[in-house]
This record gives sequence, C-alpha cells and structure tokens, in this order.
Amino acid sequence: MATSPKITPPIHERETILAWRTKPGGESVKGGETKNLATIETAGFDKVRLVCDERAGSTSNVQVRLTIMEGTELVAFLDTLMMTPHAQATRVYDVPGTKLEVSIDGVGAPNAQGTVDVLLYGQY
Repeated sequence: MATSPKITPPIHERETILAWRTKPGGESVKGGETKNLATIETAGFDKVRLVCDERAGSTSNVQVRLTIMEGTELVAFLDTLMMTPHAQATRVYDVPGTKLEVSIDGVGAPNAQGTVDVLLYGQY
C-alpha cells in the first residue's frame, strides 16, 4: 500500500518594524498651528499600527491626522485622533495605499502648547 507524502504548509513569518517615529522628546505644536511631520511609504506592509501619546505637561489638546496619499496628492483622511494631555491611543489599519502622511494640529488658544509622541509600526 502506497503512502502519500506529508505536505508541510509554508510558514509565513510575520515581522513588525518601526517604520517612523517623532524625535525623542516628542513633537510640540501650539494652539491653532498645524505641522506635517512625515510621509511614510507603506506599500510593503500588510498592516500598520499607530501608537501615540500626549505628554502630561501639555496645556492643549493635539489632533493627530493620518492622510492617505498617492504620489504627492493627499487623497483622503484615514483617521484622526484627538489627544488630551496624558492620553494614549493605539490603532491598527489594513494598509490603505502606498503612502501615509502624519500631521498634528494644536487645538486651543495660541499661547497653549501640546507635545505628542507618534510611532508607526509596519507589519509584513
């Protein structure tokens, strides 16, 4: 009687890397101000994870924006997160395109300031 060969399914190893982060110490923005922090290539990832926190000493809220890009064109907002002082957030997204732009908006009076740490991890 013949035996059939044992078939071993292929192993798909997942790897997660830090694709981008704000500088150590975070990025500060004053109320009413907007800063475009980075444009990140995401085409090679299956998923991306956004991790952000606002520093405890901040005196205003900070909105973190992820925008889908094609080439140099801003296509659509993927998500916005409103951060308050000492708040943290983590979100996971299926990769929505080839590039993402990360921006922050200061929310509050012009003399107020918020500082955030933003990290984007990619999984492939």
